[in-house]
Amino acid sequence: METSYILIAGGSGLIGRKLSEYLYERGYQVGVLTRTPKLETDIYWDPNKKKIDFSVLEKVTHLINLTGASIGEKRWTEDRKKELLSSRVEPIQFLFEVSSNMPQLRHFISASGVSCYGFEDASKVYSEESPFGTDFLSQIVQQWEHSADQFSSKCKVSKLRISPVIDNDGGFLLKMKQPIHFGMGAVIGSGEQWIPWIYWKDLVKMVEFILKNSLEGVFNAVANNTTNKEFTTVLAHSMHRKIFLPAIPPFMMRLLLGEQATLVLDGVKISNDKICSSGFKFSYTDLNTVIEKL
Repeated sequence: METSYILIAGGSGLIGRKLSEYLYERGYQVGVLTRTPKLETDIYWDPNKKKIDFSVLEKVTHLINLTGASIGEKRWTEDRKKELLSSRVEPIQFLFEVSSNMPQLRHFISASGVSCYGFEDASKVYSEESPFGTDFLSQIVQQWEHSADQFSSKCKVSKLRISPVIDNDGGFLLKMKQPIHFGMGAVIGSGEQWIPWIYWKDLVKMVEFILKNSLEGVFNAVANNTTNKEFTTVLAHSMHRKIFLPAIPPFMMRLLLGEQATLVLDGVKISNDKICSSGFKFSYTDLNTVIEKL
């Protein structure tokens, strides 16, 4: 790849750090935007206060956005819903405002989510051409991507609709492991709801593939799909635990989580044909292999 400087917003998060380390090890010049710079590659910014270290912007050739509050971390109060949206849209808006100071910018890559398709048809396989859903999550993603599209007037734009990421350092896998570890694991609802997933190493490699090949457009970052029942069973087996409890009924999850229960009760099956047809090959598509590796 020709001389480049990659700036990552949201780079201090779980995936951001792994991506920055991976790219750095591959020989790229990398900067990570963070409110609390500690490492040599860290660059100060605070999008809420509209502050950023302008000194690095003139050499930025590729801008990667991974900002956004965790969908599953807190209960969806009205204030939390506003935060989930603003934490995705406002940092992009600020990056666009300062992009006039990035004369070499060639490519903007933004995270997005596979929760954009809605949950209306469990039998359908959704592709990038499928329409947005009408539920809360779908609308968040639609506005998220709309914000990213502002950059199309300046450079190439790519949007990665990222599925749940399998990683031992946190994320949804940790939340699934905890009850199983204490003998409280159980299938949720029917257990037939789809969980699209991707191993973190494939995700960072996919980002590099899009960078190197200057791919534009929307891409589903999904290695494979499995059911809630299969995922729970495979995970329990890898932890040398058994699932004794009956399936948790949907009404109980709705009582516990409210509207947020859709994260565990509903699911969609996602196609990765588009990125694969571009030449990318996933290294980790077998759930048993990935779980055992971790």
